[in-house]
Amino acid sequence: MSMPAIGHWRRDLPLVAILLLAAGLRFWHLDSLPPGLYHDEAYDGLDALALLQGQSFPIYHEAWELYADEAHADRAPEYTRFPLFLEGNYGREPLQAYLIALSIAVFGPSPWAVRFVSAAAGVLGVLTTFAAAFTLFDRQTERGIPLLAALALAVFYSAITFSRFGIRAMLLVPVETATVACFWLGVRRGCSAGDSEPAGRKGWSGWRWFAAAGFLLGSSQYTYSASRLLPLLFVFYVPYWFLRDGPGFARYKGSVGLMALVSLVTAGPLLIFFARYPFFFAFRTGFVANKGLGAVPGKPWLTWLGNVGRLVRGFFWEGDINLRHNLPGRPYLDPAQGLLLLVGLAPMRRRSGEPVDRRPLFVLLWLFVMLLPTILSGDAPHFGRMIGAAPVVAILVACGVSRLWRLASEGRWRWLVAGALALLLLGSAVLSVRDYFWRYAQQPDLPAAFQVDDWKLGQYAASQAAEASVYLTPTQEEMATIYFALQGDTDQFRSYYGPAGVIPLGRPNEPAVYLVRPDDGASLARLAAHFPTGAAGEHQNQFTAFHVPAGASRGRTDFPCETDLGGPFVLRGWSADSAGVELAVTLYWEARQAPALDYTAYVHVTDPSGVLVAQLDRQPVGYPTSDWRRGEMVMDRYLISLPDGVAPGEVMVHTGFYYLPTMEPVGERVALGTVALWGE
Repeated sequence: MSMPAIGHWRRDLPLVAILLLAAGLRFWHLDSLPPGLYHDEAYDGLDALALLQGQSFPIYHEAWELYADEAHADRAPEYTRFPLFLEGNYGREPLQAYLIALSIAVFGPSPWAVRFVSAAAGVLGVLTTFAAAFTLFDRQTERGIPLLAALALAVFYSAITFSRFGIRAMLLVPVETATVACFWLGVRRGCSAGDSEPAGRKGWSGWRWFAAAGFLLGSSQYTYSASRLLPLLFVFYVPYWFLRDGPGFARYKGSVGLMALVSLVTAGPLLIFFARYPFFFAFRTGFVANKGLGAVPGKPWLTWLGNVGRLVRGFFWEGDINLRHNLPGRPYLDPAQGLLLLVGLAPMRRRSGEPVDRRPLFVLLWLFVMLLPTILSGDAPHFGRMIGAAPVVAILVACGVSRLWRLASEGRWRWLVAGALALLLLGSAVLSVRDYFWRYAQQPDLPAAFQVDDWKLGQYAASQAAEASVYLTPTQEEMATIYFALQGDTDQFRSYYGPAGVIPLGRPNEPAVYLVRPDDGASLARLAAHFPTGAAGEHQNQFTAFHVPAGASRGRTDFPCETDLGGPFVLRGWSADSAGVELAVTLYWEARQAPALDYTAYVHVTDPSGVLVAQLDRQPVGYPTSDWRRGEMVMDRYLISLPDGVAPGEVMVHTGFYYLPTMEPVGERVALGTVALWGE
C-alpha cells in the first residue's frame, strides 16, 4: 500500500483546507506575536548568521559560557565551517540553525526569518501527522482519522505556540511523524492486498520505506534533544512484534535491520562527535534534569514519580506556567480535547477471528516515549519537551471522534451526534484561537518574556552611525537578542559595568553613544561630568542614550602623555589625589591594537628609596582588555589602600600590564611620577 496520490479535488480539498488553516494560525502576525525576540531564538539566529558569513565553529557568543573550558579539558575543539553540533548556549542540535541560515538568506535577518523555520515545520507537521495516521489507520471504518488528526494538530494550542516560537522543538514533529509514516508504509507494502498480515516473501517489498524510515530516524537526532528518546519507540515495539508474531516478523527482519543500519549511519557523524566530546551528550540533559520546581536533589526517581502526577494535571487541569511556552496554567488540552483523548485511549475490542492488531500498542508506546523528555526533566509539565507527543495526542483525539461516531452511526441520532462532534471540534479551535491571539497576546508580561527591551535597544544601536562607538551599561549576562538586532556585527558595540568606575571613552575624533539602563544612574551622572559637551536623550525602552560628539575631549587628565608601554597599550594620561588612607589614581589608556587576552593592570606605590608601599593589581573591572578595540581609549580608576603609619610626603607611582596565568609582563613598567600624600 502507498500514500494516496494527489487526485480528485473533492478528496484533497479537506486536507488542503486544514493545511491552509494551520498556515494561517502559524504565520499570521508572526513578526509581532510573540513580540521581540527571545534569547534562545536570537542565539540560533546568530549561529545562522555565522554560517552565512563562513565563520569557524565552535562559537560562543556570550561571556558566561565558561563551560567551554571544561568541555575541552581533554580534547581541543576542532574548528569547522559546518558543525555537527552547536556548542554554545548549553549545546544544541544544528539543523534549526542551518534552516534559519537559508531563511535569512532569502528574507534577511529578522525575527520573522528566525521564526519562519518553526512555523513552516508546524505546517509540515500537520501534513506528516496526516500521513502517519493514514498509514496506521487505513480501514474503511477509520478513513476519517487522518484528516481529524491533522485538524486536531492544526488547532492544538501548544502546537500553535511552539510553531510561532523560533526554537528547535517544533522541528522534531515533521521528522518524527514522517519516520512513523515510512515505517508503517514499509509494513503495509509487505502485506498482500486486502490483508493485514504479511504474506509470502513480501516482507522485503517495502525495503525502500524502511530505509527512508531509518534515514529520518537518524536525521531526527539533529533536530531537538527530545529526539534522543525516539529510537526507544522501535526498540520497544520490534521485540513485541517478534514475540506476538514471530513467523510474520521473520519476513521483515531484513528490512528492519536495514532501517536500523541506515539510522545509525545517518546519525553516525553526530554520535562520533559525542564520543569525542561526551561532555555535550549529557550536559544539557543533566542541566534540565536538575532544574525546576519539581526537582528533588539527589533523588531523580522521586522527581520522575512526581512528574507523572504533574504531567497528568498538565494535560487536563493546570499546565506549563512558563509564559514563553503557554498561557500560564492553561492545560495542554481543552475540555473537548481531553474528553476525546480519553475516549481514544479506551481499549479497542477485537472481534473473534480477527488477527492481533498491533497498532494500539504502537500508538501507546509512541505516546509514552515522547512524554519521557518531560517526565525525566525537573520542571514538568514542560510543554516544549512534550512537543513530540503532540501528533500522537492529535491521533488519539481523532480516534476518540471516530469511535464516538461509530458508536452512534447505527442509531437514529447519528446526525445529532455528528453535529455535536462538529461543535466540539469547532469549539476547540475557537478556544485555541481566542487563548493565543487574544488572551495570550494581552498578557502584560509577554514583552518582558520575549525581551522586547533588548530587541529595541539593539535596533537603536544598529541605527547609529557606522563610525560611532556604542556602549551599554551595566553589562548583562544574555546579549544574544541585542547582538542579533545588530545582525551579528558587534565590532562597534560593547557593554561594560559602569558602576565599577571604568569608562570606555571611544575613539578620538569619533562619536560615541552610551545606552544606560535605569538602574545605573551613577554612570549617567559620571558620563555627564566627564563629557560636558555630551547630551542625554529622552528615556526610552528601558535605556537612556547619552551622545558624545566626535570632537569631545576624551581625556580630562592632570598629566597628559603618550607613553608607549610596548605591546598593545599606550598611556595617554593620568591623575592622582590622596585623602587619608587611600590614593586614587586614574589612568587613561589607548589600545594601539586590539588585545587578544584579558590582561591584568597594576598600580604600584613606592617610597623615594624604591620600597613598595602599596599596590593594586586587577583587570579593568567590567571591561576586560579582550573587549578593547584598536584605537579605543579607556579610563580606569584605582583606589589604593595605604598601610597604617604611612607618613605624609611624596611617593612614586608605577603602572603596567601582565598576563596573570603566566605572570608574563606586557611591555614595560612605566613610572608615572611623584604624588604628594597628605594626612587626614
